[in-house]
Amino acid sequence: VYSIEYRKYLKSIAFFYLYLKLEDVTSRFVRPCIMDVKLGQRSYDPFASQEKREQQIRKYPLMEDIGFLILGMRVYNVQSDAFDTFNQHYGRSLVKDTVKDGLAKFFHNGLYLRKDAIWASVHRVRQILHWFNSQHQLAFYASSLLFVYEGLPSSSSPSSLSTLLRNPSICDTVMKTHNNNTEEATNYTNQRKKGYHLCGRAYHLNNSVDYGERKSSSRTEEEEEEEEEGLKEHRGRGPNNLKEVEVRMIDFAHVFPSDSHDHGYIYGLKHLLTVLEQILADNERSRAEGIQ
Repeated sequence: VYSIEYRKYLKSIAFFYLYLKLEDVTSRFVRPCIMDVKLGQRSYDPFASQEKREQQIRKYPLMEDIGFLILGMRVYNVQSDAFDTFNQHYGRSLVKDTVKDGLAKFFHNGLYLRKDAIWASVHRVRQILHWFNSQHQLAFYASSLLFVYEGLPSSSSPSSLSTLLRNPSICDTVMKTHNNNTEEATNYTNQRKKGYHLCGRAYHLNNSVDYGERKSSSRTEEEEEEEEEGLKEHRGRGPNNLKEVEVRMIDFAHVFPSDSHDHGYIYGLKHLLTVLEQILADNERSRAEGIQ
């Protein structure tokens, strides 16, 4: 999985060359769980033909109401030590009543819900929403958010120890994969330490996070406290575990100048946040009621 850094310049002796730089977003992860979510109420741009508009609407008629579409995801299952994959047909099969459960599958590792990954994703999506609320120069169509989180459980995760004992293939060796390239297998504990070390490196643009950073002034103190408490609750599962989640904006083929806020994209971001928060709330409610 690659993201593009635009307008990079390569300097030679006498010239500057404009080029695109690709970054492997998954390179620092051991078992990267990946999801592509198309955002916005329309997947066609203002200059699309009537035929193109009708074609895009037919693909997913609920885009205007839901505001986002899961194009595909790959989720690591700790019990089988394998990835479960879901393609675009899965995403297009989701309706208003099922989109929450459909999205929750991305954060379930076969044993329990990865609430830490959800909280970190919520934090990052809120940052992107803050940027969209602050700009009124660009409108995005058919653009996506790329979600990546570490699927391999840390040693302090619930049930992780018993899972590792039941599955020696996870406990003994871990293959760190860079898309099609594979590095030498290492001991589980050492690999996790290495992963945490890599997570400490500086990273880019819409994913840089500073816990001391001021939140959007449009948010209430209650919302800020709730998010901070959620992040604190799940930090214990790994060193600064927020850094084990990436949310990147990708696919910018249809970006147009605008003189107003990108209401369609903002709508999609807000609904996505609502669904993520509902997943967390449902999980907490189930725990309180003693439902496993």
